[in-house]
Amino acid sequence: MITPASQWSSANAAPLKMPIYAFAVGAEALYTTHDLTRFGVTGAPAYSPWLTIPTGASQSIDIVQCTSSIGELQCEVLDVGGAVRQFVGATTLVGLTATLSVGYPGLSWAQFVPLHTYTVYKINPSDGYTSFIFVCRDPQLLEKTTIYLHPENGGLLSDDNPWYVCGSPIDVYLSVLLFAVGLPASAVDLAWLQQLNGPAEGLYYSARPFLFRLTESFQAKQFLETEVFKPSLLYQVVLNTGQLSLRAPKPPAAGASPVFTFTQDNMTVLPKMDRQPLMNEAVWQFDSGGSDGSSGSDYGSYNTYVEADSILAFGRGDQQFRVDSKGLRTPCGAFWWSQWVSRRLFRRFAGGASSGSGELRGGAPVYNIEAFLMTLPVWTGDYVAVTHPRIPDVVTGNLGIAGRVMEVIDREPDYQNGKMTYKLLDTGLTGLAPAAVWGSGTNAFKFGQGRIY
Repeated sequence: MITPASQWSSANAAPLKMPIYAFAVGAEALYTTHDLTRFGVTGAPAYSPWLTIPTGASQSIDIVQCTSSIGELQCEVLDVGGAVRQFVGATTLVGLTATLSVGYPGLSWAQFVPLHTYTVYKINPSDGYTSFIFVCRDPQLLEKTTIYLHPENGGLLSDDNPWYVCGSPIDVYLSVLLFAVGLPASAVDLAWLQQLNGPAEGLYYSARPFLFRLTESFQAKQFLETEVFKPSLLYQVVLNTGQLSLRAPKPPAAGASPVFTFTQDNMTVLPKMDRQPLMNEAVWQFDSGGSDGSSGSDYGSYNTYVEADSILAFGRGDQQFRVDSKGLRTPCGAFWWSQWVSRRLFRRFAGGASSGSGELRGGAPVYNIEAFLMTLPVWTGDYVAVTHPRIPDVVTGNLGIAGRVMEVIDREPDYQNGKMTYKLLDTGLTGLAPAAVWGSGTNAFKFGQGRIY
């Protein structure tokens, strides 16, 4: 969730408000939707009030395939007196960092909050050539890079010059982004990734199941999503600061703590509900080329897991979770890992009971929520609560839910019309106890207490 200053939060929560959007193209130009001086914004750099209100950029997660869409932001700037035309023609802008921020009248420039930090992808004139449209894409675009050189010696990847990458999912993720793609450490949410990888969460600290022997070129984003994220049920999010981060298939050890509560007071229409497909079968293949990571495309190990209670109650799901992994190795714990991940999958998507939350009685519910603009600090991957007297409770059959904990898997802003759209996933987290703790301090060990762990 975006965490702005208290003055910004107060202005954003006001019933009557006038958002002021600002679009910065590197350090080269700043365009705003309003005259900052006229509306009492102090401390701003040089600007031109020629920006039209943008639609915004969305991010959508396929929660089972563990893929993330690449967000696209389009900002239209009026070409007043030909100034933008001359600027675009004389300056190299593609590849620069572009930031869309928002503030309110009377705030200082330092209190404006970034909404999207993207990369300029292309710049096109509008029909009639009265304005220019800056098309920007989120930093996942950089992951579309094809890696064909060994990051350590600069030679071509080959059987004679393989790149070995091993460790936890976080280790592999950071190795690919920082060494192969060449992103700076500031481009990733390093503090959270280290926490996710450390003993405090008890999630990946003792698990290093991957050993890749990479001998041919690969696209970084595709490799991460198919070979790392899906076998780990992780998914990638882009923060408002532009940093890349990951979200795990279970809440933090402290529990799923909602950062915001959706109610009938901040929703604009009654939410629509759908269901995720039931997933109660998982098929795994690993030990590609042999358990020692030697060359070859065949898989040496095959394993299948089923959720018997779900199959007895609902029958076999119409979708099968399948992983063909080139990195999971038996000596690194692949059998244990595949079992652990399959349990995570079934507890989220097999439709069974979750301690404290009752039976979901089918695929995990997904709610489409349309809300007012004041909800914009809510981000993809956040846990939120939902309270509404008119939403049917799928657990009890009663009308109305209160404090139901859900996960944001889609966020679509519409700044032009002053509204936000979200997809919220309910996997039965409501009422679950946090992890139990043994020991204290930095060496504390946390282990499972509720069914989600």
